[in-house]
Amino acid sequence: MIESLPKRLQGILPFVVVGALWCLLVAHLSVHWATNAEYSFGWFGPVLCAYLFLMRWVSRPAVEAAHSVRAKVLFCLAGFALLPTWLFEQPNPDWRLVSWLLALEVITLTICTIYFLGGRAWARHFAFSVCLILATVPWPGDMEDMITQRLMQVATAVTVAGLNLFGVQAMQHGNLIEVKTGLLGVEAACSGIRSLQATLLVSLFLGELYRARWRRRAGLVLCGMLTAFACNIGRTFLLSWVAAACGTDAISKWHDPAGFAILAICFVIVWGFAHLLSGTPSSSLQWFPRSRPNPLPGKLIAGLAAWLLFMLLATEIWYRAHEGADTGRWSVEWPASMAHFEEIAIPAQEAEALGFDEGSAASWTNGDATRWTGFFFRWTAGPVRSRIQARLHRPEKCLPAAGYRLQADRGTITVKAKSLTIPFHALDFEYNGEPVHVFFCLWEDHLKSVALPKLRLDWTRSAKFESVLRGERNLGQQMLELVIFGNTTADQAESALRLQIENLIRI
Repeated sequence: MIESLPKRLQGILPFVVVGALWCLLVAHLSVHWATNAEYSFGWFGPVLCAYLFLMRWVSRPAVEAAHSVRAKVLFCLAGFALLPTWLFEQPNPDWRLVSWLLALEVITLTICTIYFLGGRAWARHFAFSVCLILATVPWPGDMEDMITQRLMQVATAVTVAGLNLFGVQAMQHGNLIEVKTGLLGVEAACSGIRSLQATLLVSLFLGELYRARWRRRAGLVLCGMLTAFACNIGRTFLLSWVAAACGTDAISKWHDPAGFAILAICFVIVWGFAHLLSGTPSSSLQWFPRSRPNPLPGKLIAGLAAWLLFMLLATEIWYRAHEGADTGRWSVEWPASMAHFEEIAIPAQEAEALGFDEGSAASWTNGDATRWTGFFFRWTAGPVRSRIQARLHRPEKCLPAAGYRLQADRGTITVKAKSLTIPFHALDFEYNGEPVHVFFCLWEDHLKSVALPKLRLDWTRSAKFESVLRGERNLGQQMLELVIFGNTTADQAESALRLQIENLIRI
């Protein structure tokens, strides 16, 4: 196969194939880096991987024989796995399992190719520079939420204690901080996971750059994590102090500089610690006699190239063949005639974080004296970011950070409105001793199953499989969230929703 090609093309094809794999991986991950501020550091990942690979190339060991059948089997398995992974990636770009599978498959194929060229010595020598990209892959949601929430709680508690110690009155509400001038949101004051993971990437990079031993690398990572957390607490304290002294509006001037300062301080401290542990980067370089790389298994490389083209073409044909007309699109009109009606302005920073194309919010008092707050956001069809940003913020994840305590998850309810059957995720919270009922709907345009009376929750695996079978991708997203405050039961809140929804929905 590959032997029949011109010699120049034989030499180029492996690099083209591996390069194409990495382009697919980076293109997939870049959507997360661009839409989720917690992973914006990921843009540096490919650059650092390339730099380490070049550094390793200079000191590459002698070529060894590469006759392992297991490497060829692993290469084939990883290649075949690309097709189902890419099929699931199209409608589910936010599914982090897909991100990890795609990254592991590309890494496996890359390391196997390196093994074919230089044997086991080359595979070990270059493995870390290839695997470093995993530090930029979004963490599994449950693990990320658990770590983020706990770190935020500790950062908030320490900040509140420090502010009170210095004579600034402050109170903690979940992950929010209340000072005399107002309430500071998580984005404004509390530590996030961004600097923590960015520091993890830097720690791993410096450990490899300085050729540190594994114990020292572990110590370097631990130092980086502690430094990032301490700097986050310092940032939270600074922003809270500014808010108490100058008002919450002044935070916007300090927010980004404080974030950049954290990254700079963390980098300098971790770099200094790496230098202290390991000396100069070149001190542990080993030089080996040069030898010509092994010839690559031509059939495997050519087969992977053909399979990659088939994967992309088949995926595109499948989803284009299933594209349908828009069905059941609707919007919301807030009840301006209700008592105490007020449109809610969405702060620019929060709007940027949500990334919606259309959005509005309002509050009012219902006839039964319950207080209602509604949010409606829409993301247009087409961009991959729409699906990710629409699913990034959910009440069961965001409200506990604001001090709400989840009392019950009542699953899915369906509500009739006009000619539509709209599914809502019903949740019961408690806030300052008062019951709060939340109804959350994430709706997608062009759904083939719009007539089905069930909610295809985006966080259930069955819905992800259905989206592939139905050929649904690049769908427009819209979100409606209604929050009901007041001394009412869950059944009463649901009944009120069924009555109110008819007046809110516009087709």
